[in-house]
Amino acid sequence: MPISNSQTGLAPFGSMEKATDFLLQSAAEAKVRHLSYWYLQYRDGAPDQVIWSATYDPAYMNYYMSIFTPLDDPVISDVMENKFVDWAEWYDVDHLAQKMNLVAERFGLTRYGISMPLPAPGEDKIIFSVCVDSNDTDWPQQRNALALRFMPFAKEFDSRMRKLVEADQQGASIFKLSA
Repeated sequence: MPISNSQTGLAPFGSMEKATDFLLQSAAEAKVRHLSYWYLQYRDGAPDQVIWSATYDPAYMNYYMSIFTPLDDPVISDVMENKFVDWAEWYDVDHLAQKMNLVAERFGLTRYGISMPLPAPGEDKIIFSVCVDSNDTDWPQQRNALALRFMPFAKEFDSRMRKLVEADQQGASIFKLSA
């Protein structure tokens, strides 16, 4: 499915692997570095688990989840408050973001990305992110174009993920936050 031509009514993903493969293919077609879908599930009023489908290196995802708690990550916190986040702006002012960026760069992430909140049921939170190659001069215009280009895609991807999210999941893309 081309990014600029998102369609509704596509079949739900049958597995996390299929969802991730779809993101990998879509990122290549769209000529972006990375795409990421992050679903934070709450149980009994507390964060319970993260379902994460992304084109990131799995070693980075495991490192991030073992070193940085998602609830302490300012980008995640801002998006959970339904704010659009420009990574480059955030990296310029936050010391934790700068530390995270040093690690992320080793895994092919750049400071040029956006994270967008999506509607979620109940207390759950959904974040869709896009990471690209850019520079400080071109980034402001590119950022705005990315948001317009990827929001329909992000919503479609989310609708295709819902059956997986609703299932009691186990696996490498599921990170438990509670006991």
